[in-house]
Amino acid sequence: MPESSGNGFLHPSGRVLLYGATGFSGRLLTRCLQEQGIDVVLAGRNAARLAELARRWKLDFRVFSLDDPAQVEASLDTIQVVLHAAGPFQRTGLPMISACIRTGTHYLDLAGEWPVFQQAMDQGDRAAANGVMLMPGIGFSVVASDCLLAMARARFPEAVALRLALSAPDVMSRGTFRSLMGLTSSTVMVRRNGTPTCLPAGSLSRCFDFGAGLRQAVAVTWPDVFISQVTHGIATLEVYAQADWPVQFAYRAGSRLAPLHQSALGQRLLDLLSQGWPDAPSAMQRQRSGFTLVVEAEDRWRRCRSLRIQTPDGYTVTGATATAIVGRVLKGHVAPGFQSPAHLYGGSLLEDVGCVLPVG
Repeated sequence: MPESSGNGFLHPSGRVLLYGATGFSGRLLTRCLQEQGIDVVLAGRNAARLAELARRWKLDFRVFSLDDPAQVEASLDTIQVVLHAAGPFQRTGLPMISACIRTGTHYLDLAGEWPVFQQAMDQGDRAAANGVMLMPGIGFSVVASDCLLAMARARFPEAVALRLALSAPDVMSRGTFRSLMGLTSSTVMVRRNGTPTCLPAGSLSRCFDFGAGLRQAVAVTWPDVFISQVTHGIATLEVYAQADWPVQFAYRAGSRLAPLHQSALGQRLLDLLSQGWPDAPSAMQRQRSGFTLVVEAEDRWRRCRSLRIQTPDGYTVTGATATAIVGRVLKGHVAPGFQSPAHLYGGSLLEDVGCVLPVG
């Protein structure tokens, strides 16, 4: 199949390979990238679905799995940037990261699973030596939290500890559901005085005001716990997710089954369970949903100040932030090695792309 030459305002070699293009987020990003005139090559494992999507958008496509490193490398020929949208990323991230480093291709993904960020940080020096940027989490996860923490760090420089909380999701695609289920663990990680600290899952809870009075939330392991000290100099951080008492009970109960979830049998069962989840939320569901993020900044005298933002639904945010970051990378705004979105592009990134709504 002949390949298009791209659009005039981009570098001739400025091609983006979108892996996982046939999933819900992948289809969303195909439209967003096309609307910005970005030269996209669709990719994934399902040849029939890729061919159908490629015909619809008149795009080139490449079919390959991530099991064969040589095939992955060959598929990155003429590609400047990979946008990886095929989760669960804790299983699929490292093979693509490794191929990008070997081929000198910048790596971006939509991951919200913390192991992928640890993997990217571990590969940061190798990537930097090859002039490659690794930036996981360019969708709602982790751009929203990364930007809010950067804003809080700038606004409250006297803070010695930050607590971040996210409101409960209103909608969730099948891929997101599968990724979150795969992260079930008997422990939760927080960062205290620069040291990652492991606590029993469900043992740490707190109330936050998401805009309608105090609501219960439970501590969760979020990528910012691992990257915030590197990117923003935040040595003490706890991250929470809104959860009423029944949800907290289910969370604690599920954590006891974590060893099963991590087994090969457990992974197959999760794959089967996720097939019963809706592939994608409807446009009306997305329009009616959104997120509230709150950060509490505590100084050395234990005085707290807070900052709150609201965003559209996570998929709308993902389309806007991922497209904007791809555009910046194609224009040469990169830094070799591991990077977080707000560290490289500033805490105003979320606002720059129109994804900070007025707080009611």
